[in-house]
Amino acid sequence: MLKRSITVLGLAFLMTACGFHLRGTGSTQMALTELNFAARDALSPLSKDVKQSLINNKVAISSSAPFTLYLGLEEDSRRTASFTAGTRSAEYTLTTALNYELRSGNLPALIQDSVAVQRSYAYNQNNVTGSGQEEALLRQEMRRELVMQLMMRLQAITPTQLDSLKSQAERKERAAAEAREAEIRAQQFEEPQQSPILIP
Repeated sequence: MLKRSITVLGLAFLMTACGFHLRGTGSTQMALTELNFAARDALSPLSKDVKQSLINNKVAISSSAPFTLYLGLEEDSRRTASFTAGTRSAEYTLTTALNYELRSGNLPALIQDSVAVQRSYAYNQNNVTGSGQEEALLRQEMRRELVMQLMMRLQAITPTQLDSLKSQAERKERAAAEAREAEIRAQQFEEPQQSPILIP
C-alpha cells in the first residue's frame, strides 16, 4: 500500500515537473493586457466563451482599448465521410470554423485570420436520437477547442507588433487619401475653361 502511494505521488510530481496539465485547465499568458471586444453575433455561445476566456487570462475588456478583437460568425458544416453497404451515411465529419480580425479604429484590419476544428463520428441509423446527442456534444467540445486555438493565436501577438501594423495601415491610408486628392486636382485642371460670351 505504501509503495503504491509513493509511486502515485512520484508520478504526480514527475507529470507536474514536465508541465503536464489537464486539457482546458491551463491558462494562457497574454502579451495583450487590454482589448475591445466585438462580434458579428455578440450573444452567441462562442462569443460569450471567447470573452470569458479573455477575462480568465487577465485581458481587460474595454471599449477604450487601442485594439479591437472582432469575431465573425461561427461556421458549422457536416459532410459524409463514409457510407454503409446500403449507401446510407455511416460516418460524418463535422467542421467548425471562425474568422477573426484585430482592428484599430476605422483602419483596415491589422490582422485577419481563422481557426478551425474537425471531428468525425459514427452515425447509427437505429439510434437517431443518440447520434444527434453525440453530434451536439461534439459541437460543444469543438467550440471549446476553437476558443483554445484562438487564445493560442492571440498569445503570440504583442502590442509592439500591432503598433507596427497600425503605423503601416495609417501610412497606406494617408497615401491613398493623397492619391485621391491628386486625382481630383488633375481632373479639375484638365476640364476645359468656357470662354465668356461677349454681347455686342
